[in-house]
Amino acid sequence: MKPNTRKRAVYDILMIVLLVIFPHSGLIPFYGYAIVLLILLGCYLRLFKENFSNIGFRFSDLSFRSFWLGGISGLGFAILVYWGIGPLMTHLGFTPPNVSDFNFIRHNLNNYMLLLVIACLLVIPFEEIVYRGFILTRIKAMINSKWAFILSGVITSIIFAFYHYQEGTGAVISIFFGSLIVIWLYKLFKGNLWYLIFYHIVYDVFMLTAIYLGYM
Repeated sequence: MKPNTRKRAVYDILMIVLLVIFPHSGLIPFYGYAIVLLILLGCYLRLFKENFSNIGFRFSDLSFRSFWLGGISGLGFAILVYWGIGPLMTHLGFTPPNVSDFNFIRHNLNNYMLLLVIACLLVIPFEEIVYRGFILTRIKAMINSKWAFILSGVITSIIFAFYHYQEGTGAVISIFFGSLIVIWLYKLFKGNLWYLIFYHIVYDVFMLTAIYLGYM
């Protein structure tokens, strides 16, 4: 690894640590950290003469195809988790996902709708831009191997899964496998983050609706 590349790698690692840890710090409300970190990430990319388009987020890539194909993929995985992987994790002795942070939306339509808006317009795009856009591409750049994409995909999925540690071990395992599918979609659709964003949106809408209705 060249000296300038090593220096960039150190900066990238520090940025990744900040992006992963800061949302759990509790310093600002959950809907605020996404705005702060996206602004910070944008400034960081500009230091290297880059922008969000360099990590796969381009409004010109938004299409109806990304909407319906990403959405159908997300719905399929949500169904698999709800009726398959989730019950299997419970059967194997893992505790059910801890969704107590979302108790405020149970049978409360206003809170439910507000959370959907925040999740779909802010939190989910933030997570895809950060994890599959920035973290995946920067880890891949650090790995000098023909297996760089696979290794970076696995590492990114592990980080993303443990980012949700508060939801319990069973949920972490499910999220890990879900993230691997998202990484595959990233590869399949040539780094277009919109497929991943709509996948993530439909998955979360399914799960939040289940919580709202009292089924989780």
